Amino acid sequence: MDILGILLVALVGGGIPLLTHWSERGLHIALALATGIFLGAVFLHFLPELARLSGEAFEGGSHAGAMWLWLFVLVGVLGVYLVESLVLRTHDHGELHRHRAVSWAALLGMGVHGLTTGIGYGASRGEGEMARALLIAILAHKGFEAFSLTTVFQLGRFKTRGLWLLLFAFALITPLGVWIGTALTSILAPTGKAILTALAAGTFLYVCLSELLPEVFHHRDDGLRKVGLLILGIAITILFEGTGHP
Repeated sequence: MDILGILLVALVGGGIPLLTHWSERGLHIALALATGIFLGAVFLHFLPELARLSGEAFEGGSHAGAMWLWLFVLVGVLGVYLVESLVLRTHDHGELHRHRAVSWAALLGMGVHGLTTGIGYGASRGEGEMARALLIAILAHKGFEAFSLTTVFQLGRFKTRGLWLLLFAFALITPLGVWIGTALTSILAPTGKAILTALAAGTFLYVCLSELLPEVFHHRDDGLRKVGLLILGIAITILFEGTGHP
């Protein structure tokens, strides 16, 4: 039942932008809210979670262990940059191509995060209060994450049918992680979860700061409205962080 709930929340959240018609200007305004959610997720969820996992995986958060973990954050940043620059980016430097490159980079980071979150929840399903807190956190974030992702993809002018398929595939990632975490509970090491979280954090740092923020304010139109929605997106993340932890 919990897996079905996670799936439905993602489909509903991601389906809202797909069921309405957005102009280019409207998409950039909506992207401001999505970017605030992304920023809140990386600075208020990923990085604090990384610090917690570092303590679990590396003997109380030793300096050497934490340094190696942050190295994987750097790998995430450089990895997405190199993939985008050498694989996704071509000689076509138009806005449409840039939007599509950003979309795939965001999907990569969100997918890794969704998988690791699911694995963490699956591994703790038998732990009562902890499992319930993790489930609340997942449900609180998943709809907004899916909304943000489909908004970014709409800027790339992907066909709506293809976006529904992509949304369904994205919605399945966390349930897949839950299944993996449940199956591997006895052998799942904290170090592995910490490394995957570090990679996801690095991916999001690059996408948020180097791609999404510049895209939101690429045009000066609606500047105050965009700033307000950016702050609202961060506030939404703060709200659900407060309800999602024990």
